[in-house]
Amino acid sequence: MLDVDTTTDPPATGTLEPAKEGNSGLTGGLESALARSFAWLACTIWRWAGDWRGLRPLLTRTSAHLGLIVVALLVLGLSSIRWPVLAARPTSSVPVIFAQQSTPEATADALAEVMANNGLPPQPNTRAPITRQADPHTIIPLRPRLEVITYTVQAGDTVQSIATRFGLDPTTIMWSNPAIEDAPDLLRLGQEVVILPIDGVYHTVTEDDSLGSIAEKYKVEVDAIVNCTYNGLESSLSIVPGMQLIVPGGEKPYVPRVVTSYVGSVPAGARGTGLFQWPVLGYISQGYWYGHRAIDIAAPTGTALHASDGGFVSFAGWTDIGYGYLVVIDHANGFATYYAHMNNIYVTAGQAVERGQVIGAVGSTGWSTGPHVHFEIRYEGVPYNPRAYLP
Repeated sequence: MLDVDTTTDPPATGTLEPAKEGNSGLTGGLESALARSFAWLACTIWRWAGDWRGLRPLLTRTSAHLGLIVVALLVLGLSSIRWPVLAARPTSSVPVIFAQQSTPEATADALAEVMANNGLPPQPNTRAPITRQADPHTIIPLRPRLEVITYTVQAGDTVQSIATRFGLDPTTIMWSNPAIEDAPDLLRLGQEVVILPIDGVYHTVTEDDSLGSIAEKYKVEVDAIVNCTYNGLESSLSIVPGMQLIVPGGEKPYVPRVVTSYVGSVPAGARGTGLFQWPVLGYISQGYWYGHRAIDIAAPTGTALHASDGGFVSFAGWTDIGYGYLVVIDHANGFATYYAHMNNIYVTAGQAVERGQVIGAVGSTGWSTGPHVHFEIRYEGVPYNPRAYLP
């Protein structure tokens, strides 16, 4: 009898084991790749964190290029957009439109355009680019003064500067004020100055005056005085003593000032060369003109003052005619130089001086509105423009 073994053999598993090994290999490879990736990322971050200064140039260049690209894209995008007019130009009224026309034909065309638009001014094109509207500037002309006024002298004022302020000639200021006429270059702070509306002479009528004598004195015609609207004259018989008249275009003769000079003996060898130098370094605050036969050289108080040429001192001291402390040097060749408004005097009358020698210090004595030296050059007693002799 054949024995049959009924024992059940375990199922074959040889075919399943290779599959388990394949899945384990895939999972192991993925884990290994992830581990290597995390390791590389960690190393990279650690390297960048440790050497971030070395990467700064690269990051800077990269960000700059990206910024340029973004700006270029924005410009291209905005340029392709058709923008509406943000603000309409202001419209002009009908009278303004007509006022801006320069010819009758242009005015007629503008009127026809307004009537075609139901009486309204032309409307601007809302799609047109914004343009600048014509806005002519109106210059208001200077109006002449209608009366005589007064001005108070301030620090630094000169006859020339006052005349320029009011659009007059310096001689008009001088011939309208007796105190200034006596010493045109010597003003006093707070002094009241008469200002005429036009150029000329301001004359006070006396008992012996007539329009004919006044006109002859100032070298003008009688009609110039009578026809001057500022005088309000109706005839030659209407003037009375004490009346003040404006003489348009009138002139007065020049009278130089004279100081007492040294009368002693002349020191031996005290003679000038005829070549003059600047007495002090500074700027010219008042030039040479009819009523100021000198130049004023402004400089700080106490600045050394030098003899312009050699000679001897013919005057050194105080004057009562506005010069203040004055030094006069006689150069024994017909020339003499004047140095006025000095603060200190270092020479005496009769003393010989050399060219360039210190004779005093700049000041503001006498009738002066600021520190300067009033410098004159006279030849045979006649004052000439010092700029013609100075280098």
